[in-house]
Amino acid sequence: MVKSSTSSKSKASRRKGRKRSRSRWTVRRIIGTVVSVIFFMVLWSYLSPSTWRVFKSWTHIDEIIPEHSGYDGIDVSKHQGKINWSKVAEDKNIQFVYIKATEGRTMLDTRYHENINGARKAGLKTGSYHFFTSRRSARDQFENFRKHVDRNKQDLIPMVDVEESGCRNASRSELQKSLAEFMELMKAEYGCYPLLYSQYRFYNEKLAPEFNRYFIFMARYSSSEPKLRGNGKHNIWQYSERGKVSGIKGHVDLDRFVNGTTFNDIKW
Repeated sequence: MVKSSTSSKSKASRRKGRKRSRSRWTVRRIIGTVVSVIFFMVLWSYLSPSTWRVFKSWTHIDEIIPEHSGYDGIDVSKHQGKINWSKVAEDKNIQFVYIKATEGRTMLDTRYHENINGARKAGLKTGSYHFFTSRRSARDQFENFRKHVDRNKQDLIPMVDVEESGCRNASRSELQKSLAEFMELMKAEYGCYPLLYSQYRFYNEKLAPEFNRYFIFMARYSSSEPKLRGNGKHNIWQYSERGKVSGIKGHVDLDRFVNGTTFNDIKW
């Protein structure tokens, strides 16, 4: 008996449909299994810290979820938008706030004066920082900072922010020479060296161990504290860039004192 082409096509279509259904079911089972494994591994971590360490080594989740949730301060710039400083001041964890003032030779952060005035009015202890760039001379950058930062509105020692994005074109020796000049100019003007902020990989590559003698503010978004080359010690650890603080709409950097450092060590 000869089957019609229509009947053959119908059966073929049904077979394809069953294959697609089995495929979708398989994908769902895989996703469900992965989610379940992660859930039970996290649950198990409360009973077995060693298991949690193994899980983090497999997934690198420690770069996303720091173990330490306590913070002592924050740092902000125009990127946080308009800040409700009265709300921020209600957070009793916050002992200090660093606010971006200047960058390079001429740039002024567009929200600097608004932020420094608002934070101080709310009763927060504040300091100002300069974003350092290898494209401009240390003297020009120092003059830019001095021009815009009112010494009478500072509760904290100044800070200089040295990152790869501002200094990627400088050699190690060029950067160190320029930054050392900037540090000396700040010391002569303000009576103290500025707090030195940097990213831990960049710092170890370009600045350690020569700059380990300064007060160090180190960024590493991880559950593990940064380690400075040459047995250096950092004083403040920026452990997250995705913090949430009442009064700030988006994310904000979270910072904590380490290695015996206290607020008195950065107080002006």
